[in-house]
Order: sequence, then structure tokens, then C-alpha cells
Amino acid sequence: MMKHPAISLLLGGILCMAASAPITVLAHDRNEDQLVRLYQHLAPATVYLSVIYDSLHPLSDPSTTGVGAGFIIEKSGTVLTNAHVVDGATIIAVTLFDGNRVTAELLALDSAQDIAILRLPPAKHGYPTVALGDSKTLHIGQQALVVGSPFGLGFTLTSGIISGLGPATGLPDTTPTRIIQTTAPINPGNSGGPLVDSKGEVIGITTATLMGAQNIGFAIPINTAKEVLAEFTAKGSITRPWLGIGGKFPADQMIALFAIPLAGGLIIEDVEDGSPAAEAGVKSGTLRLTVEDVPWVLGGDILLSLNGHPTIDPETFAKAIKPLAAGQQVEVEILRNGEHRRLWIVLRERPRGSLRPKTISSRPTVGLPSHGLSWKQQTRFIPF
Repeated sequence: MMKHPAISLLLGGILCMAASAPITVLAHDRNEDQLVRLYQHLAPATVYLSVIYDSLHPLSDPSTTGVGAGFIIEKSGTVLTNAHVVDGATIIAVTLFDGNRVTAELLALDSAQDIAILRLPPAKHGYPTVALGDSKTLHIGQQALVVGSPFGLGFTLTSGIISGLGPATGLPDTTPTRIIQTTAPINPGNSGGPLVDSKGEVIGITTATLMGAQNIGFAIPINTAKEVLAEFTAKGSITRPWLGIGGKFPADQMIALFAIPLAGGLIIEDVEDGSPAAEAGVKSGTLRLTVEDVPWVLGGDILLSLNGHPTIDPETFAKAIKPLAAGQQVEVEILRNGEHRRLWIVLRERPRGSLRPKTISSRPTVGLPSHGLSWKQQTRFIPF
């Protein structure tokens, strides 16, 4: 007797579904197993940092604390992390994955790239390590993992994708020209930890989240850290030039709001005591105001150029300071009360701790310009 065609078709479909289901489950299981193995490999090489920062005025300004992460790249105990996590630290307490606590030594710090190199005390059998990948080969859409200890609640793994690769305009200091954007959740305690690809290789150093946004985090490309490591290995130190100023770049919309002389350039809101800029007579502003929730200090000098190179926005500013070195004399063009002036200033090496407390805190939040963000979200304090 011939079977009904509809019944035969239905039975065939059910059999096909039954045959294909285990394959889907197995693929899902393999992905889970891979993530478990990656965590088991990465977590022991990740460290949690508890930092106590120095204070120049302990009575009126008590010492502050911060948290972050790092990752071990050599069995001898070499650790990479963010400069802003450990700059100005008097004590860097390290919690290892096994629960042991040790104290790290700060070997080198590159505030311009936001990278620091630490050293752990010797361990009897050495430390577990992670491998460094190649951030030049990254593509938007590939998987990204973040390992750290957010809020000190234990070592965790979060996952996402690489959602963007672009310029680092507007981040504190002059960060690399290429920054990694990821959807992997980042919280306090993750800053300085590893951003890892699906092979378990570190492709970036987790550095910040975008304030007011969700599922947008940033990491410094690991190739930038490799360059810093190579310089430290060759010279035994990391030196960066220091002028001693800090400020923000106004957008055209803000310049149009005021009748006082404003121009495209770095509005100098702070001049550090004892800095080359202070000794040369550079003036910071005194008029404090807030424009659309962004604080400003106006009335000071505006930096227009360095050695003839314009500094009218973060991009040109980064290009102007890139070739500069400590000990070099630079020609500084400023706008003061509507008049152009030129000063000749000798740069010095940036002292440790100079990034605190104005530009960093234990909260790893920054604003990063990107398409679709308002000008006020793109405005950040930049020190040099």
C-alpha cells in the first residue's frame, strides 16, 4: 500500500531534524569547551591590582586608592598594565589567581601610550604567562574576550566582538593612533587587563569604557605595547617629554558661544607647578563655567602650535608632539587675550605621578569621539 505523500514528507523532515540536532549541539559544546579552556589558561596569568596613590598634601588631600588588572608576559614576573592605573602609586598590591598577594615594582611607565611595565617578586617555579598576538591583523566582527577582576569580585571572563578599529582622538594623553573598540563588558578592575582573541593571544590592553554608553569598551593595541617593551629592553627606561600643561580642545559650536577671544587650539586649563611651562610664564585660565555638563576653565593661554606645527585639534596635537624629546627646546605659539605670542621652552622628562589626580581616577571612564557622538561627549582633558 502506498504511503500518503504528506505523511512521508513529514516523517522525512522529522528524521532530518533528528539527525541534524546532535551536530548543532556538538558544535555548541565545542565552543563552550573552547571558552572554558581559554579561561583556564588566561585567568592564572591575569593579576588584580590594588593601588594606593601618593599625596603631596596628606593632611588636606589624603591618599587615594584605585583598582585595575594586568597580565604576566614572562615567567620571571613581568606584567603589563595601564599607566593610569599605577602612575603615582606608593604601593601596588597584586592578587594572583591562586589568592596569594605580593607587591609589584614599577619598572617603566609610558603615560603617552598609557602603558606600564611591572615586576613581580621571584616565584619558585615561575609564573604562568600569556602569549602576545598581532593587533595589525584584527578585523571587525571577530571574537574578543576580556579577563579581569571587576570590583575585586574574583577573576572573570566576558566576551564580545571587535566592534571598531579607529583613531584614538580625545583620549587622555596622546594614545595610539589606532584603538580597538569592543562590545565585551568592561568594569572597574578590568582596566589594564588583557583583551584576547579566540586563539588565546593578547591583542590589546583593556583601558576604558565610554561614559554614558553600554557595551562600548576600548583597548590599546598590543603592538603598541610591544614597541614600548622593545624600547625598555634596549634602553632600560622609558622617557617622555613634559611641558606641564593640560586642557581641552573646543568644538566650533563652543567657540561660537562666547565673545571672549577663543580659537582652535588647546585651551590651557592647568599649568603644573615647577613645570617648564610654569617657568616660562604660560598662564592657565581662572574663569570656571560649565557648558552642557562639560566643565571648562577659560581666560588662559591657548596653545596654537609647537615648533611651527599647528595644534588646533587632538589629531594635529598628537602629530606635533610625537617627534619631541626631553631636553629639546621647542617654539611654543600661544594666543593670550587675543594677541599671538611665541615662547621658547626646554622640555623635561615627565615626572612620575604627574597624571594624578587631574586626569585619572579609579573609574576607568573616558570619552572617545566617534560618528554619532555629540561634541560634548568628545571633549576630554589632555595633559602634556
